[in-house]
Amino acid sequence: MVFNILVTNNDDHLRNHAFLYTAIRAAGCQARSMMLSPPLSSARSTSSTWAARLDNAPTGAGRFGIQRRAAARIIEALVERVRTWRNTFDACGVSEADSDAVAGAFRRVRDIGFAEVERAGRT
Repeated sequence: MVFNILVTNNDDHLRNHAFLYTAIRAAGCQARSMMLSPPLSSARSTSSTWAARLDNAPTGAGRFGIQRRAAARIIEALVERVRTWRNTFDACGVSEADSDAVAGAFRRVRDIGFAEVERAGRT
């Protein structure tokens, strides 16, 4: 869910997800069939508690057996990982033109509630 928020994946469905679940933790597997899309309007995406924002993500953490503080740390780790997307694309041989075409889908975390998540992780 958090990864989808970070990359503006608007084509999310259950077949995109696979989890290895143990009594201790759930680990995500490879993402498949993603449709990255630049956001249409930042005003539209911030108007409700259902908005695809990082600060909304921890509210449902309990449903996944994750405490809110741990959820904040998971979000922080994903943000750090996704920040290097262009390096990863380069290493995988993705052309500059193709990288530029999807660059707008990688959202700026300061625009989608990351500061609130960082504060939650410290409290």
